[in-house]
Amino acid sequence: MRIMFQLKVGRIFVMLVVASMAFSVVYSCSSCASDNNGELDELGFLDGGVYDCLRDSAYKNPQYVLDAIDSLQSIVADSADYYKLELLRADALCNGANSTADGLKSFNSVYGYCRRSGDKVLEMYYWNYYGNYVVFNLGMRDSLLKCYERAYRLMEETGSKAEFESVCINLADAYRVTGNPAQASLYYRKALSWLDSIGSTENLFNVYVGLGQTYADIANYSEAERFFGLAGEMLDSVDTYNKFFYYNSYGNQLYFAHSYVDALKQFDCAAKYASELRHPSAMCIAATNLCEVNLMLGEVGQAHKYLDQAMKWLGQLPDDALLRFYIYSLAGDIALNESDLSRAAHYFKNAGDTSVVGPREMALHYSRMQRLYAQLGNYAGAYHYLQRADYYETQISNDRTRKQISEIELRYRQDTTIMQQRLVISEKETEVRTLEVQIFLIVLIAMLIISSIVIYATYKRRRRAIAEMNLRQSLYAMRLANIRNRISPHFVFNVLNRELKNDNPGIENLVKLLRTNLQLCDRYTVALQEELEFVDTYVTAEMPSLGHNFVYTKHIAPDVDTAKVIIPSMMVQIFVENAIKYGLRGFDGEKHLDIAADRRGSATVIIIENEGNPSPRTDVSGSTGTGMKVVTQTVNLLNERNVSKMDIDIKCKPSISGNTAVFTVTITIPDNFDFSPMKN
Repeated sequence: MRIMFQLKVGRIFVMLVVASMAFSVVYSCSSCASDNNGELDELGFLDGGVYDCLRDSAYKNPQYVLDAIDSLQSIVADSADYYKLELLRADALCNGANSTADGLKSFNSVYGYCRRSGDKVLEMYYWNYYGNYVVFNLGMRDSLLKCYERAYRLMEETGSKAEFESVCINLADAYRVTGNPAQASLYYRKALSWLDSIGSTENLFNVYVGLGQTYADIANYSEAERFFGLAGEMLDSVDTYNKFFYYNSYGNQLYFAHSYVDALKQFDCAAKYASELRHPSAMCIAATNLCEVNLMLGEVGQAHKYLDQAMKWLGQLPDDALLRFYIYSLAGDIALNESDLSRAAHYFKNAGDTSVVGPREMALHYSRMQRLYAQLGNYAGAYHYLQRADYYETQISNDRTRKQISEIELRYRQDTTIMQQRLVISEKETEVRTLEVQIFLIVLIAMLIISSIVIYATYKRRRRAIAEMNLRQSLYAMRLANIRNRISPHFVFNVLNRELKNDNPGIENLVKLLRTNLQLCDRYTVALQEELEFVDTYVTAEMPSLGHNFVYTKHIAPDVDTAKVIIPSMMVQIFVENAIKYGLRGFDGEKHLDIAADRRGSATVIIIENEGNPSPRTDVSGSTGTGMKVVTQTVNLLNERNVSKMDIDIKCKPSISGNTAVFTVTITIPDNFDFSPMKN
């Protein structure tokens, strides 16, 4: 039970949105204020302090910022200064004043001016601001990366350093949430180097937290712990939201490292600051994290309490398929721990769209589904979901390894000491070393792939053997049940007493029935002819108890060779017995039982139909009887080993008169169907 992927690595995209909203101002503000050489005024307007003050207030007091922009824009006409203020207006409208339509108009006007004037510095500002709008208001994560890449490219072209750490941090965030930790680490470190070079500590907290998250993503927990520790030393200097974000992110890292007790402490702190923020998404995330970590610690009661809180806050948020999926899956997990299987099935069924869910959530969800099906006794379903969970676990492991290799390789290339050593080494030695690394990686990857294939094949073979062993045990149970229950002592003595009293030769039929039943119990498959002969004997023995108005017919099509058609032993007899037991016995009207065998395409179809008692009766899916369970398990296992599937279809409809019901069981057996799992 791992805590959520997006709630851990991005903490559901809602978390990322809230986080970036808070960070974007800090990222975008400080760079200009820290520039002592006038880069902020490259646009020719305002001193850094005034502009920074307006930008910092865009989220705290957006209406004040909008009024100030109106006043300042009345002083300047169609100029870079005017549109720089217009960019602040767009940011305040979209992210602070909740007027995204007007904000988009402001963004478009700024972009139009940049294209007319060729002002690349202002365009760099535009793409940096517009990236926040794209993800927050449009949810276009792929476009987010493109926006910040364009901002960085324009910053390099113009040589402007006014937004350097802001663009680098935003670009690093974008790379991290799109699954590229190597590039994320690179741009976080560029921002860190820039802050060190100018002696600034602003945004240093954000860089440390970003690096901590990045290393947690690739399971390098020692490095993640180091950077979270550095960020923790600066907590007194950050606002409430950043404190919430820090404790939530640090708790995620500890959770992934399986330090659940320590993670619980961090999530408790995050919940404290979430309650101060009173933002529904922050409250929902805090409650969800506390729910899962308590569940991991075995505190199911506490987990249930926090789940109720998460559900409450989820109802106050806009529809978010990913957040809903994870919370409902977690609710199903808690229901499983409380042995409430119906409630667990309800939550799993209503978890929602899986197309937005990442591999980690899917692996966790399928693992929960496997547990549910195992507890329900549906081992075929449990095995299916176990396979799905293992598939995603393998995918996660491979992806993590790839990211680790990529990050190490990138840091290796960026290491200045090694780069200097490469200048001394000859060209041929460099080529040989590069080739050796490539060969090593290729061999290593090949060995990993081969090992994975061998392990997976062995696993599947063992699971199949277990399933077949379970089937054989069920078949033995059915055989014993047939011996003990199908022809019960009560039934035998009733028939004997009746036949002896009336001096009826039907005793011979009873003896034949007993003998045939014992013979069939020792065999897993029989010819259709033998099965039908046994059914005839059984029906004949039951006729006296069914009365004179019982009619039994049997129709075998000329093209059906009953001596060559093979079926599982007792399959037809089970349904005939159910028909007599539930539909015919005790019914006063006319009773009909018909058995037919025919050909449909490349399959033999056996139809068992009876008209009688209209009251509901058990079918294959709902039966609790041993015979019905074995029929279901047998068909499921055999169908896994065959391209053409055996099918059992059960229908019930009112008769023409409306006083009786017609029950029809249709068994379809394809030609050349493989019964070998039953014979092994």
